[in-house]
Amino acid sequence: MPQKLMPLTEYAEQQGIPESTLRWQIKQGQQKAVRHGRYWYIPVEVEKLSQATQVLTLFTHAGGAGKTSLARDLGFALASRGFRVLLIDADPQANLTAWLGQDPTTVKDEETLLLVLSQNVLPAPRKDLVGGLELIPASMNLAIAESVIPSKKLGLMLLRAAWQDAEWFQDYDYVLIDSPPSLGSIAGMAALASHGLVVPVETSAKGLQALRGVVEVSRDYVQTLASLRFHSPRSPFIRLLVPTKYDPRTNQDRMAQKILEEASQIAPITPPLYYRPGPYKEAIDQALPIQAVGDERIREEMNIVCQTFLDVTHKEVV
Repeated sequence: MPQKLMPLTEYAEQQGIPESTLRWQIKQGQQKAVRHGRYWYIPVEVEKLSQATQVLTLFTHAGGAGKTSLARDLGFALASRGFRVLLIDADPQANLTAWLGQDPTTVKDEETLLLVLSQNVLPAPRKDLVGGLELIPASMNLAIAESVIPSKKLGLMLLRAAWQDAEWFQDYDYVLIDSPPSLGSIAGMAALASHGLVVPVETSAKGLQALRGVVEVSRDYVQTLASLRFHSPRSPFIRLLVPTKYDPRTNQDRMAQKILEEASQIAPITPPLYYRPGPYKEAIDQALPIQAVGDERIREEMNIVCQTFLDVTHKEVV
């Protein structure tokens, strides 16, 4: 059965015992617990949800918007709540792979999306990563796909066709695809494989300009999917906007955040993720999600983003 990871404070309150007693039980081996970074969690079994698999692509062509860290951290937040989550690294930079503790230089081509292009099947994911996450990794060789995809018949649809043919894929509640920061072939394939886009938007003039580009290209994606009857042209394809790197001390960030809030007709918007270079660097160095190294404010920020994501995708928290 799937498990959710319950923080010690929450579990102690549920059991009606002091948190100090719970920590003593863990130390004595009387209570099963797992540690991620600086925090302990109690694994609690939950029933698997019956809803269909949701595939969402983290998408923006602007580099440095926090797309990969959002894929990692949102994936961990979902897995911690008892959802079975698969992450797909579709970026030849392979940062998601590295940030989950996997060495991209050891990843074989047949473990990456290159297998989709050569054999029309998904590679088996790596399992038992932090928080129970699973991952289809990437390597620098994935860059080959940029020129291979256009040479294939319906090349941009190959990833979608591959996951639709994989029975095991339906065991996941959520699949998050980390696309490269571009509007090229790999990014297009990643977008068209999904049920919609989650767009990180840096709270800056650069971020707002990038959002305009994403809105424009998403119309092309919708037309393509609608022509193949995979998506209704009346349904939103940009599912969620996530403001990132927000620094309320600067007028530019405050203005950008206000403009984003006024643009809510594009898609629902989460509260912003604040600019905290120190904890994010620590998370990268330790190959852990930000929740495992950050303070309670950071953990709460990600909880709110996760809850908004769940509300948008019509899933209830277990």
